Amino acid sequence: MNIKEYISSGVVEGYVLGLLTAQERFEFEQYCEAYPELKEARTAFELALEKQAMENSIIPHAELRQKIASKIFDENKAAPVIPIQTTTPGKFNWARLVAAACIVLLAGSIWWNMNLKNENDKLKENNVAMQNDLKNSQDSIAQIMAMANHIQKEGMKMVGLNGTANSPRSFATVYWDTASHDVYLLVNNLPKPASDEQYQLWALLKTNNQLQTIDLGMLQLSQKPLQVYKMTNAREAQAFAITLEKKDGNPDPNLQKIYVMSNL
Repeated sequence: MNIKEYISSGVVEGYVLGLLTAQERFEFEQYCEAYPELKEARTAFELALEKQAMENSIIPHAELRQKIASKIFDENKAAPVIPIQTTTPGKFNWARLVAAACIVLLAGSIWWNMNLKNENDKLKENNVAMQNDLKNSQDSIAQIMAMANHIQKEGMKMVGLNGTANSPRSFATVYWDTASHDVYLLVNNLPKPASDEQYQLWALLKTNNQLQTIDLGMLQLSQKPLQVYKMTNAREAQAFAITLEKKDGNPDPNLQKIYVMSNL
């Protein structure tokens, strides 16, 4: 068994994402015991997913209550001093003392409410961001589950695209339905392009030592983890590749900027 070809087929990603059949999962686990490099590839992909999820996570405000309390009851801050005009003995002005106390209480109440409002606004912003992040994750999972249903169909091919010298750690997986010609792309790891550049997916055919390239569409990278893209249909393909092109793409690929590619 050629273990390198087995790893590059995309079976590692399919196993970790739960996209394999029960028989395929059983075979994969048996191979992991026999081939340490396969087990290492599985662990590396799991760690990459975990890292991506952590990098895209949103950390909520911690100890908000203690933070507000510390601002109000900070022992290092001296209480504001309100000068009280004294009167002659026997004629202490209680009205002035009460008025001063009211001013102190009013100022403290205003300060407290303003801080609560600011913290509440921050919490609302964080909550909105967290809700958006949760929705994005749910959308990604829904896409993956929908794609998993397609993968179970006969004629679905899973193709792993390995990183090139331009980006050795990059990886992507193409799911190609040879019956309907639908093409789905799962981006496992691609560096963020410059603002004037964009990734482009290609189907590759080689006949009579001539390489033919077929444009399968542009890639709008998302911050969502495990994002699945529906690309242009491919009627024929012997391999797939992703290149980095100018914004909105090129009619022909820049072969000097291939970032990931499957075996031809």
